[in-house]
Amino acid sequence: MKTPIEHIYSSIDKGDSSTQLVTSQEKFYKESDLPLSILDDYQSAALETLYEISDNTRRIYLSSFSIFEQYCQQHGLNALPADPRTVISFIGQQKETIQSSTGKQLSKQTLTTRLAAIRFYHIQAGFHSPSEHPLVIRVMRGLSRNQHRQTTEYDQQPIMYDELELLLQVIDKQPQLLTRVRDKAILQLGLQGGFRRSELASIEVGHIAFLRDKLKVRLPYSKSNQQGQKEWKVLPKSETFSAYDAVKEWIALAKIESGHLFRSLSRDGQYLRPYQVQDKYAQTPISHRQSGFLRGDDIYQVIKKYCNKAGLNADFFGAHSLRSGCVTQLYENDKDHLYIMSRTGHNDPRSLKHYLKPKD
Repeated sequence: MKTPIEHIYSSIDKGDSSTQLVTSQEKFYKESDLPLSILDDYQSAALETLYEISDNTRRIYLSSFSIFEQYCQQHGLNALPADPRTVISFIGQQKETIQSSTGKQLSKQTLTTRLAAIRFYHIQAGFHSPSEHPLVIRVMRGLSRNQHRQTTEYDQQPIMYDELELLLQVIDKQPQLLTRVRDKAILQLGLQGGFRRSELASIEVGHIAFLRDKLKVRLPYSKSNQQGQKEWKVLPKSETFSAYDAVKEWIALAKIESGHLFRSLSRDGQYLRPYQVQDKYAQTPISHRQSGFLRGDDIYQVIKKYCNKAGLNADFFGAHSLRSGCVTQLYENDKDHLYIMSRTGHNDPRSLKHYLKPKD
């Protein structure tokens, strides 16, 4: 399967000025022939599609569409473009799929992700998405209301002050100083700021400002801010389990002056791994140009590890538990919705209902 960039390059190589990347069903004016003098400009702009979606979303879409492709190959059907009836049949097969790990059927969210991947690759190839066919929409609407399916209820429990205290006690038993200091900073910053794990992983030293009574963290991008608008989290130093001192201690101990805040450590935890980040445009494998810092999945594993050691069921706690814990704890601390939303970055107060629990 070609990536969006490969679609562009192959079109250029063939001299095709009507490349089908991100087009609609409308007819656009086309030059009979494009001069080679604009080739570099065209390629430079085309590279921006690498940032169209996040790396994690791109990876999920690729995996989901591969599953759809395998289904189509098994039945001799076309995957790109696909007939809406093919997509409906795929939904029928997927909704009955039993997960070996849980013994439950795939959730509606998983099926929605599968359809999002089908839509993404159709649009990238210049085709109208079969996922938008009225009958496909009706099927998914009915699926969302079907109360008889046995699906896995994925709802992580919040990590609040009580749980955090248990986790910090476990971290204090780690023999490596760097590991102790770094992991305390991760958990305390994640809880106080209500960060998503991807946001925690992307924080850089230059995004942090230590003021007299607060810690300010700038988020260049987030799930609710994908256009790079200015967004700050203001974290009071006076709050219980404030991340102020923990983050400051980690930066001083690790001697980090720039780049990603949370770094990878050697296996023995004695030193930081070599740090390297190059531009995404670099013509080298990602593993060779980005290394030495924690990614979202790494932070997820850190939290899972300490939950297991603390006796908290890791099946119910994960990286999202810090974000949900922030919302629930602030609510328990009698903060209003606007205050909580300013901390977490939620745009809609209805989104907070999922996290709020009645007080004792």
